[in-house]
Amino acid sequence: MKKAEVVAGVSKQIVWWMGERKKKLAELRHETMSVNPFLLPLIFGIHQFEDFDELAEFLVAAHLSTGYATGFGKLIDEKILPHVFGTTKLDKATRRTAPLSMSAFDEIDHIIPSASNHAAKLLSLKAGRWTIQLTMAVQLNKAFEELLKLRDSGRLGTLTFEEIAVGVFYGTKDTLTDKYDILRGINRGANHDVTNLTEHVHVYAGREFWAWLNGGEQQTQEWVLEGIIQGFEAAEKSMGSLVELLADFRKEFSQQLQFSVRPDRTIDWNAIIKKING
Repeated sequence: MKKAEVVAGVSKQIVWWMGERKKKLAELRHETMSVNPFLLPLIFGIHQFEDFDELAEFLVAAHLSTGYATGFGKLIDEKILPHVFGTTKLDKATRRTAPLSMSAFDEIDHIIPSASNHAAKLLSLKAGRWTIQLTMAVQLNKAFEELLKLRDSGRLGTLTFEEIAVGVFYGTKDTLTDKYDILRGINRGANHDVTNLTEHVHVYAGREFWAWLNGGEQQTQEWVLEGIIQGFEAAEKSMGSLVELLADFRKEFSQQLQFSVRPDRTIDWNAIIKKING
């Protein structure tokens, strides 16, 4: 993919994503917020908030931040990779067809189409260094081993692949946890029940991942970032700023718990826990 294609494609998807963020704020969907009543007095004390509105603003910001991270991960997985870089996303419909319906493909998110003189590649997409824990790393190793056996035995039919990749779209390989070694079958310290698959399974992170995805082009991540910035500017120009919607969202959430604020402006934590826990 050339720069202009990547920038334009990413920009288009960002405009769509910003529209989804606006819908969420406009609908004031506070039911998606999970409030831990045991944690509230600790947060209030640690940050030395002066009133409940400051606490509410913090909680909303934390909620939105989590939503941004989750939503952006889905954007990369479901929109940018297939629509910009031409991967085949293994969604529910795609997985209904053989051999993709095999359980061995459960840990594969995308198929990278075959290039000239090369077979396809399989991709398991991860967000960052902490995305996988030990149990998942061992599970990935088993799944990858099974896929390689199926390929070598010819049981995948016309589908063949030359590599299984685990792609981490931000960070660098040297900052990843040892779980990314374990999934390839590399034991460091403790001896885990894994098979050495280092010849066939590779991990790519950050710039290296985006370059791998785009035929080795080292500037791909910069092009993606440029598309993100352009997309935001285009979305803001067409739909306006979300500042007022954000303010309304915070206000509505704060009002839902105002019953716990006493006349002297102190907070009745017991009233909140009763409301949430019963």
